[in-house]
Amino acid sequence: MVLLFNTVATDTATICIFDVGAMKHRVNDVGDWWSIPANELAEVQNGNALFLNLGTDGTYQLEIADEIDLNAVSFNLNTPSGRVFIGAGEEMSGGGFEPEGISGFFVEVREPNYRVFVSRDGQRISVKFVAAPASRNEVSQLIRL
Repeated sequence: MVLLFNTVATDTATICIFDVGAMKHRVNDVGDWWSIPANELAEVQNGNALFLNLGTDGTYQLEIADEIDLNAVSFNLNTPSGRVFIGAGEEMSGGGFEPEGISGFFVEVREPNYRVFVSRDGQRISVKFVAAPASRNEVSQLIRL
């Protein structure tokens, strides 16, 4: 069952998922700080943000679902404020700005950490949140869908 559905356009071939509180430390960084792979990977490893590299710019249908494809990838996410943004990479905190929801949306969560499951079927990206005990990720590569 789909709990929330939204269409998002990205010019960076990236969808990001992050709690605005977890990314406060990047607000005054340069606007494209995350275009440097080492920076992006560090935030994923720390569980502060997930960057879904899609391979092409375009319009994607994002859905929050209570069921998801068994082949989904999953990562931990730190959610200290409970306000999670899901949308275009260009809305990532930085350059003195935080996301406004112009090309994405916010969801409210209750737990401090989640395991986020993500699957892709063409232009449709499905996301499921499951409470988790940890927020760090033991990854050495960027997320590619």
